[in-house]
Amino acid sequence: MTSDFVAIVNNSLSLNMPTSRVAQIFLRIFALKWFVTGLLQVISVVLMNRDGYFAAYTMTPSVVYCVAGIVVWFCAPKFSRLVARENDGEFDLQGVSVQRLYSTVFLALGLYFALSSFAEVFSWLHFFAINKSSDYGFHQENQPSYYDLSEAAMTFAAGLFLVATCNTWARKLARKQGANLDSQK
Repeated sequence: MTSDFVAIVNNSLSLNMPTSRVAQIFLRIFALKWFVTGLLQVISVVLMNRDGYFAAYTMTPSVVYCVAGIVVWFCAPKFSRLVARENDGEFDLQGVSVQRLYSTVFLALGLYFALSSFAEVFSWLHFFAINKSSDYGFHQENQPSYYDLSEAAMTFAAGLFLVATCNTWARKLARKQGANLDSQK
């Protein structure tokens, strides 16, 4: 299986890819994230509806996420051509090493996760800086969700960790892939 992946990567390295195609890939990654986020929220709203009373407005944000994901997925080719119309040159990936590609992907993923959770982590830090008074206290209905804080903080930390170690992981994967290729020959 590893040799198949390397063959696909090596074949794709000799191809030129238009900028609009790269933009389309990124748009579809966001569309997939929005759809999955919305779907999970819809499922959680349905499962948490214990009292039998159902209000459609509680699912509106979740449904908007799902619909936005679907719309962006199908509109990605057209929108990416529109965005890149004057700058739709080609990426020539010939001569790029597998290690460099892995490093770039790990760096991009790390940046994506760190930047997507930065605002939430910053908001939590601001909240705790403003509300550091010991007599402030939390009421049961106003108590902050520490699960949200921990999720955002772990996502942010994992993203920063991946940014800092992207070359190490890329080197290990490229070395392992090269060893697997040599053993299969």
